[in-house]
Amino acid sequence: MTAIRCQPLASFRPGYPLDGYYNDLSRFARSNHRRLSVATNPVTVAQIGLGAWQLAANEPEWLHVVGRATRWLIGRMTPAGLLPYELPMGHTYRLDPPWFSAMAQGEAASLLLRGATALRTSELRDAAIKAITCLTESGTDLVAATPDGPVLQEYPTAPPVHVLNGWIFALWGLYDVAAAGSGQVAARARSAFDEGVTALARRLWMYGLEGGWSRYDLRPDGPVNVASPFYHHLHIQQMLALSRLVDDPVFASTAVAWQRAWRSPRTVAIAAGRKLRFRHHHHRGVLG
Repeated sequence: MTAIRCQPLASFRPGYPLDGYYNDLSRFARSNHRRLSVATNPVTVAQIGLGAWQLAANEPEWLHVVGRATRWLIGRMTPAGLLPYELPMGHTYRLDPPWFSAMAQGEAASLLLRGATALRTSELRDAAIKAITCLTESGTDLVAATPDGPVLQEYPTAPPVHVLNGWIFALWGLYDVAAAGSGQVAARARSAFDEGVTALARRLWMYGLEGGWSRYDLRPDGPVNVASPFYHHLHIQQMLALSRLVDDPVFASTAVAWQRAWRSPRTVAIAAGRKLRFRHHHHRGVLG
């Protein structure tokens, strides 16, 4: 949903979400924080806020941007904790407004939790809990049931397309609420995270392509939606982060395989060409 040259692994301490975030969004915040006044995309806002929070560790003036991003999210959150997209998804996944995204819910929860402490505002912690409620309930558009377990949907299409990066960002929101909270709320978040990450481990092979490249999603029809170089690199960073959060070797081994492909100019060129062919069938249009 958002684009920048690179979002590498960041500094974090497993089990202590207030000590860091999983990928480095600081450059995204520096480049895009002025867009908050005209933003319409909850993921863009959450990522600007998370990047600003990372920057604020050494540059406290960025807390102002954290505050603006959290106010934007709070101001648009429904009583049920949902963050609506008010514009149609005009390419690749056809969705009419208002529509919702598990990625937006998870990243908003991650930002709101961190903002609650940084800005000393308990309201933000309550909002973070509300944001992940829809990810802990089965049978919703954002939680697709599969034989391997629940898959969190960045785009709630029918049939589900299971976008990889958005699923992982949503899982991180659950992880953060589970680690930072207590009582039944934390227990539900932990259960949803455990079930989701188990499903991810079981299904990760489905995202692999010949040559060690990754898929962006698992759409059941049309040409394969190959991950662009940006998203393949992001997938690697997400695998590395998960290998530190979860005791399952599949994430580290997948990161190694995908890194090998990333270092091969020929494989990168082939993947970029396949992505162009996919875009020939699914134009981005003005909303891309």
